[in-house]
Parts: sequence; structure tokens; C-alpha cells
Amino acid sequence: MSAANGVKPYFQRVRNWKVRNMVMKYLDAREKFMACRRIFRKDLSLSFEKRKEISDILFEIKEDHHLVFKRLIDPEKNKYEKSYKITPDEIETEFMNNIGLLFHKVMVTRELKYLMEHYLEESEAFQRSSDNLQYHLHRMDELFTRGIEIIKNLLARYKDNILLLTSLLEEPLRIKRHFGQGVAEFLEQFADGRGLDDVYFSVGKYYSENGWLEKARHMFTLALKRNPSHPQAQSELMKLK
Repeated sequence: MSAANGVKPYFQRVRNWKVRNMVMKYLDAREKFMACRRIFRKDLSLSFEKRKEISDILFEIKEDHHLVFKRLIDPEKNKYEKSYKITPDEIETEFMNNIGLLFHKVMVTRELKYLMEHYLEESEAFQRSSDNLQYHLHRMDELFTRGIEIIKNLLARYKDNILLLTSLLEEPLRIKRHFGQGVAEFLEQFADGRGLDDVYFSVGKYYSENGWLEKARHMFTLALKRNPSHPQAQSELMKLK
């Protein structure tokens, strides 16, 4: 049975989980690409398999997105498929488009690398393929850079997605690597008027309700460091002692 807005309750229930998965997988794909770029600059024999790992992750993200959100079938008319899934907003659509373009580019680089390794013999043809490969790798650099900006907008859109928030909080080095900021500075962008003490408290409550008591204790402690008089954090921390 569909909900009043035409979206089945199942898709609403799994939306936050799928968005969390998509963002974290995207960061996985970008990290693998960055590692590949470092290797490629030193060694042109970077394997076909390394690129396949990236394309596999991007494909999984595409599948996660299409499980929850309607497919865009006519971009010019902004027309989506008919289904009981969620109609993506502008940010969600841009994220999907970015992933689709990246998937296409990485597939092209896979095939070019395979061609260069197994078939090309003439130096001129090899050089053309090498130049083409470099072009597509450069475009992937640009797309991944743009993707980080899209994710920032997506995080603002999903500021209440506790699953996404906790996943990012648990990986401060990843936040620094991709967003160039410390955790506190990063989270302040998405606090939506709340203090960071309230953000940490919300995460602590999530941990506590799901049985991760040590993590909950840590988050309540962080909340109290930001605001020593936070009454709810004090109360919840006392329950865990």
C-alpha cells in the first residue's frame, strides 16, 4: 500500500540508510581513485583490476540510488519514471548524475588501459590512447572534486540523518582527507543553528539506544566539553555510570 504522497513506506524507511551508504561508498571510490592516480603517475602499468574496483563501487552506488529514488528518464522535461519510489530533489539528482558520469569515465579508462596492454603495438596509436586516457583521468579528477561539493550540499539536506552523521564522526581522518577540515569545523556547517553540543548529544542518544554504550559515553562527554551545563547530556551520562 502506498503512502499519501505516493511513496511506499518502505522507501521512506530505508532512505537515510541508503543515503548513508551512498556517501560512504562515494568516499571509498574517491580514495581508491586518488591512490590510483598516485600510482599511475609513477607506473603506467596500473592494472585493469584497480579500475574495476572503482567501477564496481560506483555501480553499487547507482543501484542504491535507484532502489530508493525514481530514475530520471527525460532530463530536458525533468520527467521521472512512474513508481512508488521517492522523487529526488535537485541535489539528489545532481549527485546521481555525478556518479553516472564517473561510472562512464572509469569504464572508458578501463577499456583504454586494457587496449593499451593487450592490443596496441604502433607507437602512434599507443600515444593517442595514452593521451585519451589522461584526458578521462583528468575529467574524473574534476568530477570527484565536484562530487565533494555536492556531498556538502547533500549533508545540509540530510542534517538529521543520524546514520550518516555517526558514520562521519567515527572517521575524523576521512573528513580531513576529503573535506580539508577537522570534525568540529566540518559539523558546524550542518548544525542548522544547533550548537555542536546538541549534535554530539544526538549522536550519543543514538549510540545509547542501540547498545553502543562506550561510544555513547564518549559523545555525551564531548557534548559536555562544549557545554558543561547541558542538562540532557549530564543526565544520560549519569545513567551510563
